[in-house]
Amino acid sequence: MRAFFADHIGMPGETAELEVQEQDHLFKTLRARPGEQVKLLDGRGTVGIAQVVAGKRLTVLERHPVTAPEPCWILCCAAPRRQKFDGLLKQAAELGVRKICVVHCARSVALPEGTERWQSLLREGCKQSGNPFLPEISVHHSLEQLLPELAEARVYYGAVTPPPRPPVPPTRGKIAFFVGPEGGFTPEEERLLAQHGAEGISLGPWILRLETAAVCGLAALRALAEVQS
Repeated sequence: MRAFFADHIGMPGETAELEVQEQDHLFKTLRARPGEQVKLLDGRGTVGIAQVVAGKRLTVLERHPVTAPEPCWILCCAAPRRQKFDGLLKQAAELGVRKICVVHCARSVALPEGTERWQSLLREGCKQSGNPFLPEISVHHSLEQLLPELAEARVYYGAVTPPPRPPVPPTRGKIAFFVGPEGGFTPEEERLLAQHGAEGISLGPWILRLETAAVCGLAALRALAEVQS
């Protein structure tokens, strides 16, 4: 069943209103016919099932809230090149990341500004996976600016050198994972992360691309969290 975003999912029997882009995709591109059913997401944890009726309208059949899962995953990363970042945004949404913080590091090439394209890509990832929680995304100009905002989170980062001891497994609450730019974090940045309680995790002996490290790190931390639950 295909999924579509609706800012408001009404009660059963009510008409669901899609944004123009979603409406065009459903009726012009996919040529939906009366009787077909679709899934509705509002990005805030509500999921619905709607049926296509005459007049290119949707009638809500079911509506139910989804409890936000624990822990709350936060991805903090330097921005890769645009094409790579496009894929990473969709993958982050598929993995259930609740917030993405794009941060400028010493070895970053650039710090892009947020665009509507980012929101579109995050929605694609949610629709692909069925994730009912659209990730938030924000831009930060330095680690010094971002780290204090994560005072309540347990923080991890991808370390080039294996840490002297295994990281403490994440449990509940907010879990933030930092990924540096292609050149990695500088020693000064690693010290800054450590000063804020960040724990380094090793993702193997080889150098990984930023987008690979982000997905692998999140998957590794989620596996550790599930073992503890």
